[in-house]
Amino acid sequence: MNELKFCLLHITLLLLLTSNSRAQSDSTLTPILQKLSNDLSTLSLDNQNNTLAFPGETEQNFVAFDFTEKYESYNSVLFKIPISNADTFYRFINDLPLVEKQNLIVHYYGIEKDFRERLRKAGLPEEISFLIPALSGMNVRSVGDGKRAGLWQLTHFQAVLNRLDLNRLVDERFDLGRSTSAAIAEIVKMKELFGSDEKAILAFLTGPTIIRNAMAETPEDAGNYDIISLLPQSVSETIALWQAMSVFLSENKPGEMLTSVANDTVSIARKMHFQQVSSVLDISIPELQKINPQYLYSIIPGTGSVNYLYLPKGKKEEFQLLQNSVYQQYDSTLFEVMAQKIEYPPAPTRQYVGEKVKDLEIEGKTKIKYTLKSGDVLGFIAEDYNVQVEDLKYWNNISNERRIQAGQKLDIFVDDEDADYYRNLHPEPLTKSGQKNPAAAVSFPIPENAQKIEHIVKSGESPYVIAQKYKGVTPEAILYWNGISDARKIQIGQKLTIYVSR
Repeated sequence: MNELKFCLLHITLLLLLTSNSRAQSDSTLTPILQKLSNDLSTLSLDNQNNTLAFPGETEQNFVAFDFTEKYESYNSVLFKIPISNADTFYRFINDLPLVEKQNLIVHYYGIEKDFRERLRKAGLPEEISFLIPALSGMNVRSVGDGKRAGLWQLTHFQAVLNRLDLNRLVDERFDLGRSTSAAIAEIVKMKELFGSDEKAILAFLTGPTIIRNAMAETPEDAGNYDIISLLPQSVSETIALWQAMSVFLSENKPGEMLTSVANDTVSIARKMHFQQVSSVLDISIPELQKINPQYLYSIIPGTGSVNYLYLPKGKKEEFQLLQNSVYQQYDSTLFEVMAQKIEYPPAPTRQYVGEKVKDLEIEGKTKIKYTLKSGDVLGFIAEDYNVQVEDLKYWNNISNERRIQAGQKLDIFVDDEDADYYRNLHPEPLTKSGQKNPAAAVSFPIPENAQKIEHIVKSGESPYVIAQKYKGVTPEAILYWNGISDARKIQIGQKLTIYVSR
């Protein structure tokens, strides 16, 4: 069945790629190629670098050849057999406008040496570096489905668990160096979990739970391609695009090998806006934004921990000499985004200031429910849903944050287009009757003819450690069956119910 899907996709893409009108084909591309097309079309490139890579009127010699034969000649250590539509994806890349192919090549080889070295030091295959252009088209500002972002398309949870800053003002998934460290750390963890480089990559792309479930459905001696056939189609397409990128970039290199231009780095301990730096050091705000995409509003928070600002090479000493002048350029109006508050229309039944809000509706927003859990605070909830604490209080008639209680339901308004994402952010636990809450987005049904086991938590046991003791059981299922929202709250001696297939 999966081979049939691949063949159909292959034929469809062949028809698309023979079209001379890119505008026409863009409207019917598969999502993964549409995203690559969008990423490449917005990829910026300094003209000087372009001239250096492709001098004069010389163009790259984009040669046609037998893709499968060429790929297999590389003796890849990862996914040695091409996915059935990898050659079609290669032709799509090869048929892109010349400037987009050149941009892709220059951006990749500008960082390739450094990335390969970091992968090698982490004990990972260097060819993982080809995954980056497959995921993001080398566009550091790339954003994908499920709120993935950056060169590595990290999820919110992958970023947070690997110590990247994600808040209203900062998203370090857009920081090339920091996001690479986080991605490599995540892949290393997945390799330790599953024991192979290929499964580590699959888990990185789709999450460990889905891989465990797929492995549970295949024989113990099944290969990784059998597992891929059980995963979402986007995973197999990403692997195919990765293979296509490895051939394209191996066969098409810049006329002169490039090295990345290192920026200067300075630490910032106080709140600062790019405008302050620009006015003193004569660096344009667009240039600062280009090399510091992690600061979403050109604002460096400077609170809680030290932040880092990248400056063009040679500007560090000038900044250190003039930093007092930079700080003196402070203007409170530059930071209004930090205190921005949406003014909502009065509720239909609200007659005077202070009266409780009822039946509130906001145009362009979807209302979702969140059930408070033990230990919850409004600040963390507001950060998760990208809203403000004052808004949460207004929507839910909360006058004293200390009086909120576990089990209480909160109304949260999110943008219509993001509603599905936020509904799945914190799935509802089981009710006391053992039935799934209707609002829950994720469930782990009890297997048929399952054996019910009572497990007593011992010292040092986490949901993952416990799950390893029972075949086919995942940490997420253990938490779900026991109505636990936070794995950190499991205690020694606690009794957990686990269902194991007979």
